[in-house]
Amino acid sequence: MATPPVPPATAAWLSCATPRPSAPLRLVCLPYAGAGGGAFRPWAAGLAPDVELWTAQLPGRERRLAEPPVTTMDELAAPLVDAVADQVRPPFAIFGHSMGGLLGYEVTRRLVAGGGPAPARLVVSAALPPHRAAGTGAAHTRDDAGLTAWLRELGGVPDELVADPTLLGLILPTVRADLAVVASYRRSVVPALPLPVDAVAAADDPLVDPDAVAGWAACTTVGFSLTVVPGGHLYLHDSPPPLHRLLAGRPTPDRAAHAYAEGATP
Repeated sequence: MATPPVPPATAAWLSCATPRPSAPLRLVCLPYAGAGGGAFRPWAAGLAPDVELWTAQLPGRERRLAEPPVTTMDELAAPLVDAVADQVRPPFAIFGHSMGGLLGYEVTRRLVAGGGPAPARLVVSAALPPHRAAGTGAAHTRDDAGLTAWLRELGGVPDELVADPTLLGLILPTVRADLAVVASYRRSVVPALPLPVDAVAAADDPLVDPDAVAGWAACTTVGFSLTVVPGGHLYLHDSPPPLHRLLAGRPTPDRAAHAYAEGATP
């Protein structure tokens, strides 16, 4: 039977980085503020061959650079829910870093509430839980110089980018819009998910410390783990999170945290 075509309305929102039709698991990666799917494509070579990698393609970056970035969670989550339902065959997991963690929760919550295909697990990284979401404060209201300095403190702006005003001018509006998404995200009720949630925190993260990341335990009725890795907020620029271990099954949190504190690889 031929695979039905993907509706044009959702085709733009997801991309399969490693087509592996026979893989038993798909991993959908959602980016941090200002990033695109390219942040995750290098992972393809390191993922086990039984995992198919998908990346979100959000407005205002990469192939959608000409589109204006959006500033509310609903504008991101609603089309991604449709895109996942249309394109990603279960079973699948969702991974989100920083803003992507909140987006992952919101996409998962909506999939569950709608009775559609839901992820087998949610993995969040360097992300505040939804009941404490506005951790970036008013960073999105800073002028370009102030926002650039703030990003450099987090390790998110390399020197070569700062030296190119044209490129920096293309990126900052998207970063600012993404930070506005986080700052404006509010839920009066935060439903716990009926699936495992695994959280990754960076030991030296100045924005989201491990104690804050531990708050994701309240977001699941099934099971939770916390893994602490070396590095700062954007640690995944240097080494990916322990996806092999997390996707294979929940690690013992203490063992995983100690292993990564000692610099072990997944």
